[in-house]
Amino acid sequence: DQILILTANSKTLGPQKDVLLNHCGFDVDDDRFVIAGCENVPGFDAVAKGEKVDVEKVTPGIVKMVKGILENQPSLRAIILECTELPPYADALRAEFGLPVWDAITCADFFISARKDNPRFGLNSWQLDWDGVQDEYQFGQNLSASERSKLLNK
Repeated sequence: DQILILTANSKTLGPQKDVLLNHCGFDVDDDRFVIAGCENVPGFDAVAKGEKVDVEKVTPGIVKMVKGILENQPSLRAIILECTELPPYADALRAEFGLPVWDAITCADFFISARKDNPRFGLNSWQLDWDGVQDEYQFGQNLSASERSKLLNK
């Protein structure tokens, strides 16, 4: 079985392979992974240009591209959307292909759910309701002076 990894641009993911292997234990050259870039999907070039992506325009192209990949790689069992520009297409891919799709949103949901009360069973109502007031925050306030000095966006 294999996993399809969609990225904004497959050429820019390649140079990151040493970082991914050394820090995440992820070998991009492993046969279990099929990596495909979306750089040639009509309208998705807006990402490279730093422009807003027209999701309605791009969705059929993403689905078409994945359909072609699945026809050539029938052992694909799941899809990972590596790029933060790709979560808007997750539902279209789930609906079209019936495969599980993970993205930055599902990862964040998973992380958050590990700290939230599960109302279906166990101890309930142990967390306080949010008071609706957002705490004040300034970029980097949680970092040490040494860490702040390394910030690129100050």
